[in-house]
Amino acid sequence: MKRALYNTEKSRPRPGGRRPHLPPGMGMALLGALLAPGMAIAAAGESPVTLYADQVQGLGSGHWTATGHVEVLYGDRRIYADTARYDQTRDEITADGHVRMISPGLETDTPKATIHLQANEGVIVHPRYLLKAQQGHGHAESGRELSKDHYQLNEACYTTCHGQKPAWQIRSSQINLNQNDNYVSTRNTTLDVFGLPVFWMPYLSFPLKRHSGFLAPSVGSSTINGFYLGIPYYFDIARNMDDTLTVNYFTKRGVMLQNEFRYLEPNYSGKLYLDLLPSDQLTHRNVWAISWQHNQNLGDGFSFNADYNHVSYKNFLSDFGGAAGFGSSFVGGIGNAPYISSSGGLYYNNAHISAGATLQGYQELAPGGAAPYSQLPRLFADGYWRVGRNGYFDWHSSFNYFSASTGPTGQRLDLTPTLGWRFSRGWGFLEPRARLYYSHYQIQHNAPYARAVNRTLPSLSLKGGLNFVRYGSNGSTALLQPLFKYTYIPLQSQSNIPIFDASQPYQDFPMIFEDNSLYTGADRINAANQVALGLRGTWLTPSGRQLWQAAVGQIRYFNHRQINLAGDIVPQNQQSNYFLEGQYAPLPDINLIANSQTNALWSHLERLNLRAQWLPGPQRVINLDYRFTRGFVDQTGISGAWPIYKRWQALASYQYDVTDRKPLEELVGIGYDGGCWAAHMMVYHQILLGGQSNNAVYLEIVLRGLTSLGNASNALLSQYVPGASMEF
Repeated sequence: MKRALYNTEKSRPRPGGRRPHLPPGMGMALLGALLAPGMAIAAAGESPVTLYADQVQGLGSGHWTATGHVEVLYGDRRIYADTARYDQTRDEITADGHVRMISPGLETDTPKATIHLQANEGVIVHPRYLLKAQQGHGHAESGRELSKDHYQLNEACYTTCHGQKPAWQIRSSQINLNQNDNYVSTRNTTLDVFGLPVFWMPYLSFPLKRHSGFLAPSVGSSTINGFYLGIPYYFDIARNMDDTLTVNYFTKRGVMLQNEFRYLEPNYSGKLYLDLLPSDQLTHRNVWAISWQHNQNLGDGFSFNADYNHVSYKNFLSDFGGAAGFGSSFVGGIGNAPYISSSGGLYYNNAHISAGATLQGYQELAPGGAAPYSQLPRLFADGYWRVGRNGYFDWHSSFNYFSASTGPTGQRLDLTPTLGWRFSRGWGFLEPRARLYYSHYQIQHNAPYARAVNRTLPSLSLKGGLNFVRYGSNGSTALLQPLFKYTYIPLQSQSNIPIFDASQPYQDFPMIFEDNSLYTGADRINAANQVALGLRGTWLTPSGRQLWQAAVGQIRYFNHRQINLAGDIVPQNQQSNYFLEGQYAPLPDINLIANSQTNALWSHLERLNLRAQWLPGPQRVINLDYRFTRGFVDQTGISGAWPIYKRWQALASYQYDVTDRKPLEELVGIGYDGGCWAAHMMVYHQILLGGQSNNAVYLEIVLRGLTSLGNASNALLSQYVPGASMEF
């Protein structure tokens, strides 16, 4: 019986040793460079021919016949057959009976094959073939080897599916398989899906590896753009360089040209996106976007990077974010970015020093939104050195030029040296530290600020903690850590300093142990005569898995006055809000995360974020979320993905604004994985910044080993259904 085509590991043994099943009296013949003179033609090429068989007749005559477990090896090829005949005058081997031909990447079963050894040509009848790397296989009426690793199959089919009735296959009057350039081309081709012809193509080509040519088209639909169809062409420029040009047609907007260029070298890499929509039917102007990312190692500790992004009008990301290749990389996600940033810099790093010169700019997108100041340039030099056994010296310095179209602009020099000492033992630690904040401002467009401003503020702090460890009889470990930090910074009005990069972020538990705990940036340094108190606990199971972790903390103020974001001195409460965070995993697949902020009297919440996530297995996840910030956000959501029947998977996400009593985002999808093919579809509704809404449909069909149709949306999944994926 003929061996199964896919059972390649059970092929006949490699040469080298006596076959245990040879009949008595039968010897193995090894024919190679040491053959008798009459057989030298079989080894006359650059690669010798080796023959194994139960019996060989006609040695030395130029016409030999091998029968019984025949195995012929020449070059990187192997032929197995019941019978093989060699004709010296034609340099031809004819193999009959259960013929299996094995070459790199390709295996073929056929009743009969004729091979011309030196010409690397041959003819086979009724072949069945397997492309091992792609697991693509099929059969044909006949086939020919046109040259080494170049084959032509006539009246052939191809699929990656198994079974008598594959889910999909292509039928062609001719399939050309060229392993030299890793390309397959077909003529007069019909795509059959579940036995029904659904699409005919006069010509089709697809690469076995990376190769220039048309890629699968993308399709979709949205409220703003209408139906769209994208046809990409891939240019394989070099092993480390490629380019993809896509022609996108939007029924409500027109034709957009999109280009993605990528390059990779040992010391640098990058990609460049360019989008152009001439004569947009909606805005009645040319619409374009550009995005360039570059990273380079210059050697000797030096490096360079660039990240430049710009769009021609503010709604570009909301309109084309799902179609533009770089849309999901901006702050805020596709369609909801308040601004986009661009940066570039030259950097130096060694064991002690980190320095650089950077440029940072912004483009506002949200209506009425305020982007941060551009920094043109920012120069910085930081360092860290050990002093003695437990001491350290930390240095931070920077020079910034802040630029904006309105308001004050100017330069700022910051110098922040720190001298500290850390004593640490198993029972706890103690860390005294002295720091100096020095800033010098040169301000232009300075009303009502002075042209030159200096600020010098010292900071003294003492931080410490204790470690209480308890080991359970079952091998579990409990750790309780009381923490404290006393900080002193004198009070100084800073209303004479403009706000270039300062902000007042939402505080959390780690921030209460910072010196400048109220502000980010260097324009505002809070006053401090305070002690931060915290308690953190952790429980580890006997296996080392973290069962829970929790922390609570608060700042107690001895100073009754503080500066606000405007820099004015204002009254201050005697204690801050309470900050809490926790994580609990009762089972390895269940995770509960919470962080919150309550007022000092525990009478109401200022902020609360909750998430419960259940990950019981692959393609299974359920998320429950709640987000609350007093006066700003009150939202809840549920999302999940789950197999619903055999190979089917459903997913959904629903985000609801409690304050406005309306949904913010809705996503519903369904997917099917058929092994050799897969498909998923998602319907998506989103409220964009400014109140604009957008509806979109994402559809993708993957024929594994051949191509994919539609538009991939895994980036959307990871954002709106955390833990879910439909990877093909």
